[in-house]
Amino acid sequence: MSLQLLKKIGHHWGIDTAVGYAVSARVWQLLTGQLTMLLIVFCLTDVEQGYYYAFFYLLAMQIFVELGLHVVIINVASHEWSQLQIVDNRVTGDPDALSRLASLSRKAAQWYLLAACVFVVTITVAGYAYFNWPAEESPAGLNRLEWAAPWTSLVVLTGLQLLLLPMSSILEGCGQLPTVNKVRFWQGVAGSAVVWTTMYAGFGLWALSGSAAVRLCGETYLVRSRFGQFFASLQEGNTGQQIDWKTEVVPLQWRIAIQGTLHWFATHLAGLVIFKCHGEAMGGRFGLMWTVLTAMQSASMAWVETRRPLFGQLIAEHNYAELDRLFFRLSRLSMILIAIGGATFTTGVYVVNEFPNAIFTQIASRVPDVWSTAVFSMAFFAFQPALCTNIYVRAHKRDPFLIPAVISSLTVAVLVFWLGRAYGIVGSGYAYLFAISVVQTPLWVFVWHRCRSSWHTDPPLP
Repeated sequence: MSLQLLKKIGHHWGIDTAVGYAVSARVWQLLTGQLTMLLIVFCLTDVEQGYYYAFFYLLAMQIFVELGLHVVIINVASHEWSQLQIVDNRVTGDPDALSRLASLSRKAAQWYLLAACVFVVTITVAGYAYFNWPAEESPAGLNRLEWAAPWTSLVVLTGLQLLLLPMSSILEGCGQLPTVNKVRFWQGVAGSAVVWTTMYAGFGLWALSGSAAVRLCGETYLVRSRFGQFFASLQEGNTGQQIDWKTEVVPLQWRIAIQGTLHWFATHLAGLVIFKCHGEAMGGRFGLMWTVLTAMQSASMAWVETRRPLFGQLIAEHNYAELDRLFFRLSRLSMILIAIGGATFTTGVYVVNEFPNAIFTQIASRVPDVWSTAVFSMAFFAFQPALCTNIYVRAHKRDPFLIPAVISSLTVAVLVFWLGRAYGIVGSGYAYLFAISVVQTPLWVFVWHRCRSSWHTDPPLP
């Protein structure tokens, strides 16, 4: 197949360099995730599997200290970048836009220094409190010596990554996604190799710390080496207009912060409840399913997410026709992909249950039943339009989702806690599907429609 033909196919499917690397990273995660899943199944006990995924849920609590600022940074930087460019690895262009971008970078770095310190202390303590809390089912769990050191090291490494998050967000907002996504693709490749080696060697939960160390090295290279001159030139240009944090950042950030904290309860509470109320082994089954579906959704959203800076630039230029053309085409692609992914995963669970052999039987014992998997797959599909419209609206540097997000997230959290505690994974599945398809997605799509109609002049129909 010729290179020209590949480019034509890529253009038809909305794939440029940035999307190509983002999709490659997520496809790599999906494909190699099968091997990772097998190693988890065959190299960890069912109890260790539960702890493995519980680590993820607790780490996601960084939203309580980070408060979603990285999303605001991307959107604000993209608007300034419409008047700037890179020449010889240095930022040039409109002096006022350059100075405003520099002030955004400086203030964000100060915020994240405080956030990283708070994160390391509070999340470490939260983990110790949670894992030491008596479980309703298997109260024995792992010995503290088996989970405490891996947990502490994982939190510290994640805190160091948090220090670099504002700089990588600036790069995303400034249209450097091809390079950023290329580095992250190779982070994924190296991280997978480290996880596989660590698990195969019998180090169990330390695999997560190894993966975090690889991500930290990649982000350090990106910010300190590859774009070192980029950030140095920003500091030199910090002499003119400044970002007004109170009027340009805080109004959007506090809305995202509230939504993000509530979203943590809506997406991660189920796993922690099942872990404590139905045992570590059941928590591990739920975690494996949730991780696979999340990876599929992440891959399918790459087409839309990587266009976030471009959306911001088109909005700054008032080019709403091109904005809508891209958005509708890429959103349809993402919907098709999540549907295919969910159906494939559900079919795979059915196969390992219906055609038992030595390997399939072991896998079947570590994943939920077919019906629970199908219910969660449908819920993830129903959530896709909400995710797409959320990116579109926030690219305007405004966020009218606060009240809908509070309503929907509380609905999800309450139903998941209630039904998950009583009926386990399938109860959580019904709660999640109902809350997403009946409450959250309809509310968010309605908000998007209202905003698009009122913010744009004569918006074109899709």
